[in-house]
Amino acid sequence: MLNVRGALLLLFCLLFACNRVHHNVTKGFYYWKTIYKPSQYERSTLRQLGVHKMYLRFFDVDEDAATGHTIPIAPVRIETKDTGLAYVPVIFITQRALISLNHSAVPQLANSICGLTQSLCAEAGITPQEVQIDCDWTKGTKEKYFHLLRLIKQDVFVKGKTLSCTIRLNQVKYKLTTGIPPVDKGLLMCYGMGNLKKYGPYNSILDAAGAKDYLKHIDDYPLPMDMALPIFEWCVLFRQEQFYGILHELTEKDVAGNMLFTPHGENLYFCRQDTTWRGYRLKKGDIIRTEAPAYKDLEAMANYSARRIKNIDLNVILFACDSITLSKYSPNDLEAVYNCYR
Repeated sequence: MLNVRGALLLLFCLLFACNRVHHNVTKGFYYWKTIYKPSQYERSTLRQLGVHKMYLRFFDVDEDAATGHTIPIAPVRIETKDTGLAYVPVIFITQRALISLNHSAVPQLANSICGLTQSLCAEAGITPQEVQIDCDWTKGTKEKYFHLLRLIKQDVFVKGKTLSCTIRLNQVKYKLTTGIPPVDKGLLMCYGMGNLKKYGPYNSILDAAGAKDYLKHIDDYPLPMDMALPIFEWCVLFRQEQFYGILHELTEKDVAGNMLFTPHGENLYFCRQDTTWRGYRLKKGDIIRTEAPAYKDLEAMANYSARRIKNIDLNVILFACDSITLSKYSPNDLEAVYNCYR
């Protein structure tokens, strides 16, 4: 006979199991460099994890400083290709590009995006089944952005393929304001939800507790969703307690082990002198904040979001594929994150 406590525990487990959706998970990674040439270590890790999809940044769309026109820039150079991976071209559109874009120029931009994507695919021998647009649109830019998406979807090269776009957590919560993009499915970016420019011991990459307030709104979002989770880290520079920029490809290990800096509280470091370090000009008194997703928060995010995503077929993508990032995690840790969605 079960006692009362045991019966309640059993009931809780049964209710949790009923609410849990088991997904058919396809493992993926983002690759976000201008030259696509994964190292042997990176390729070995991908094979060990059984990764099937690579979401490959193809190029950016930004405002040209000389002409003020919105154009594709910095196309990827693909130097190798793994036949065991399905490639998804990803086009990143900056907010600045959308703001400066004239409505009359939207058709021309759509043609440029589709033409360059097709050209890069042909050069690399890639036949994608999906094309993804990455853009953090706003209420003020949604009309131009959605028009651009419709034109891209109608393009001969894209027609018949899945058109997806990235969706931030705030765009899910405030969907009545930001609108629903006219695409086949969304890719929910479960990172970057914190205030990057806020000074102090803070983590803007992943705030699992804060994200739950946004994730609870996924249930009634009218698009199927894939999931993207962060495994990267970076450093944030503050000068006189004001945000000054992101120091990419730097880790806490780089800062904590350097005599130029002294600890200044939790994940904060004080710069001791004027210097140029790792290509960055620093001043005495600058504060560097190190940010990285704690594994417990990553797992908590995965477990919570897995209960909210209702579509059965699900791509789970980790950001991003590079040796420094991958070396921080064991394959078992990353496998456990993917398995949260199964």
